[in-house]
Amino acid sequence: MKQGTFEKEIFIKADAKTVFAIVSEFSQHHKVHPLIQKVERVADAPQGVKRYLITDSLQWGPFKFKIKYRADIVSMTEDTVHTEAYQAPQTYISNTTTVTPQADGVRLHETVTLKAPNLLFGYAFQQAEIAHEEMLKRIKAFAEQSGKS
Repeated sequence: MKQGTFEKEIFIKADAKTVFAIVSEFSQHHKVHPLIQKVERVADAPQGVKRYLITDSLQWGPFKFKIKYRADIVSMTEDTVHTEAYQAPQTYISNTTTVTPQADGVRLHETVTLKAPNLLFGYAFQQAEIAHEEMLKRIKAFAEQSGKS
């Protein structure tokens, strides 16, 4: 098994409530995450956990494929969301997202840690890092547009 961590950050000209609503509700993530195709809420999640089944569309060279995995929102405070995702084979992602108000907007910061089998790690880590970079840009556009309504 290998493990790696990356961090992403972006400034968004929107209020903290708007941005936090986007990052803390996975049912909307198909609109902002470039890999997510489908999000399903699991009704019988453990107490205090929001559980989802998420379907991603991936590509490796000429091969396109879908994966389905479990994603849990395990804790939330007024400015932080901690999530964990599990997918086969033995791949685990932990994400801590913080929304910090600033003068005329917010700073959205993510810390993502990925663990995966050695042969899969390079591909999975690269896909996650690229997807999260794009996701933050989409959250920015979505939140800033929502604030203009």
